[in-house]
Amino acid sequence: MLRDLTIRNFAIVEDVRLSFGDGFTAITGETGAGKSILIDALTLLAGGRASADMRRQGAEKMSVAARFDTGPAAAVLREAGLAFEDEIVLRREMGADGRGRAFLDDEPVSARILAKIGEAFVSIHGQNDEQSLLDSEKPLDLLEEFGGLADSAAVVTASAMRARAAAARRDELTASRRDRDRRLDLLRYEIEEIEAARLGGVDEEGLASERNRLLHADRIRQLGEAALAALSEGEGSAADRAGEAFRAFSELARIDTSFAQAQSDAATLKESIRDLAGAARDAAGAADADPERLSALESRLEAISRLRRKYGATVAEILSYRERAQAERDTLDNLEEELARCGTEHARAAEEYTQAAAVLTRGRGEAAAGLSGAIERELAVLAMEKARFRIALSPRAETFSPRGAERAEIFFAANPGEEERPLARVASGGELSRVQLAIESAAAQRRRRAPARTLVFDEVDAGIGGRVAEVVGKKLKALSRRDQVLCITHVPQIAALADRQLRVSKRVVAGRTHAVVDDLERQERVEEIARMLAGEKVTSTARDHARALLGAR
Repeated sequence: MLRDLTIRNFAIVEDVRLSFGDGFTAITGETGAGKSILIDALTLLAGGRASADMRRQGAEKMSVAARFDTGPAAAVLREAGLAFEDEIVLRREMGADGRGRAFLDDEPVSARILAKIGEAFVSIHGQNDEQSLLDSEKPLDLLEEFGGLADSAAVVTASAMRARAAAARRDELTASRRDRDRRLDLLRYEIEEIEAARLGGVDEEGLASERNRLLHADRIRQLGEAALAALSEGEGSAADRAGEAFRAFSELARIDTSFAQAQSDAATLKESIRDLAGAARDAAGAADADPERLSALESRLEAISRLRRKYGATVAEILSYRERAQAERDTLDNLEEELARCGTEHARAAEEYTQAAAVLTRGRGEAAAGLSGAIERELAVLAMEKARFRIALSPRAETFSPRGAERAEIFFAANPGEEERPLARVASGGELSRVQLAIESAAAQRRRRAPARTLVFDEVDAGIGGRVAEVVGKKLKALSRRDQVLCITHVPQIAALADRQLRVSKRVVAGRTHAVVDDLERQERVEEIARMLAGEKVTSTARDHARALLGAR
């Protein structure tokens, strides 16, 4: 259930925060005042598309946030692995660069996750519902909700995915069989080539270093001898000079202790020269050139380089390729057995799908009859006593569809003697609004123990008035005893039945237009409903009529 809604820099709304309670809330105001902005804001949180023109001109950032009781979305949150409390806050933002972000309790989430959560909280019925009812998946959703068929539908989806995966694997193996021998020859050659290189534990960098040493063996020995002569074996060598310096600093330190550090540094220098002389001695004693070993190393490195060009940039990648090639070789070697196993798996999944889809088909058929009857009864209450409503099922051409074996389409006839036709082709705006309300009312009968949701109705009063408007208002009032109901309306009979009334109006401040939302008190409601009754000039008769409507509530 929606607890509060904050809108900043959205269209002509600069900054609005609204609190909501249980029951029925009517949203009223003159045409063009910005009433639909409240619905647009909630639509964004329920997965609607954001566009750059939603951001208020000149604003750095647009944001919409809503706080909800967690109940309706608890299952979705658990499925997504998200932590939650008793209340959560959904938020969407858009910056000046046109890039949007979504948040759950100030933690970033994907727009897809936010939409899934938002849809669990808010059900919006408005001008776009016609298209959703045309979509064959929407009537199926209605049937599954009304018939309690979620588990059956999940079994169908799972078995369909298994059957499709097995079929795809079978087709892949069948295609492999056509060029099996050629592919096997290639794989065997590649595996043998890699194994012949004996790459296990090979140190390519070490091999390259050894080759480099052999390639420059004479020069290494010459440089080592030169360094050794300079350090310790030549006349006036560095070792002799460092020894003289050490003895001098030792004498100085005995005379003046401030030279103790210099004495220590001289000792360190002697040790360093000794170490360097050892390294030079090693270089001077390096092995002679070995043409045979050098040739073997270059051949080995060239073989590894050739494999890297064909199978991977590193030795590890080459070995990984060999493992994949071995797995494919084993599969092709046992192709007939693998095809048989895959065929068995596909047959099993297909049988599971057939049985599960048959169960779901029966359930949908029963739900279609029950829901169609329930909606017709609701339409009768909404002053459409002779209307006929039917959800028809027809076979689906798609094989192993995750949605089951049938499609669904809504047929409707508003008056006796008329032929039932697809809903969108025959329903007027007002009739369609009442059909939407009837569907929600019928579905609510099966949600008695489910957490209360927020139901939003926009343009539900299109094309109606008088007695029918009062009936629609009473139906909205009845729905609000279980779910929270928000309704944008131009009809005073509907507004008067609400527990609470919000008025949206436009004001110009410092040359900028602002949408303002007022939570009306009793006398303010009288004035607003009187305006809805009388138009621009509110009369005392209109006020009396408004008081009578509110009194009847």
